[in-house]
Amino acid sequence: MTKCLLCHESIDSRFGWKEFLGMVQEKVICNRCEVQFQLIKGEVCQRCGREWMEVAAEHRYEKVCRDCWKWEEDTEYKGVLTCNRSVYHYNPFMKEVLALYKFRGDAVLAEIFQAELRKTYRTHFQDLLVVPIPLSEKRLYERGFNQSVLLAQQLNKNVSIVEALTKSESGKQSKKGRYDRVDGENTFYVARPEDIKDRKIVLFDDIYTTGTTIRMAAKRLKAAGAKEISSLTLIRS
Repeated sequence: MTKCLLCHESIDSRFGWKEFLGMVQEKVICNRCEVQFQLIKGEVCQRCGREWMEVAAEHRYEKVCRDCWKWEEDTEYKGVLTCNRSVYHYNPFMKEVLALYKFRGDAVLAEIFQAELRKTYRTHFQDLLVVPIPLSEKRLYERGFNQSVLLAQQLNKNVSIVEALTKSESGKQSKKGRYDRVDGENTFYVARPEDIKDRKIVLFDDIYTTGTTIRMAAKRLKAAGAKEISSLTLIRS
């Protein structure tokens, strides 16, 4: 009997015609764990994908939130990102699971999110080139894998994924405050400009917090000749 990847309890699986024909993905977590993830639903900020109900009335500018409006007022980053869409909220359960995945080496946990990632990609970014956010060489060596690449690989075997970006050393984004992130040096570089020139691109990352990481990467891609850049992230915090 299959064990849940999170709590390691047995999964109550029912095998019917859909499962036999391969129409349904085999469950890798139990229902008790699955219901603790919180999907982003309904109306969202048209730019960053934040659930609209979470945006206070005084922070709404037509169909975008105040943060996105400020980004578009910044001449350095205006227009570099068409939109971001995210799958899950960053609730306490997701925070714990993400820590297990990123910092404790449980790379297999990427499989948990396959179905919902595929659904979001098909809805918003069908047939676009996917470029994962890279790790620096030091961070990649410490972690052993790039969490964004593994998540991107859950989309579909037919989705084109190109690791066109590289990243130099800098402090961990998770340890920085909001303004440190915004004012920090852009450490992304386009390693393979021939792969992204005149292409519509979906940047892929695990989490969208302030939008700084995505926009810094998008700026480099735009300067290297990319036609249009959006992003897909597992989580919107």
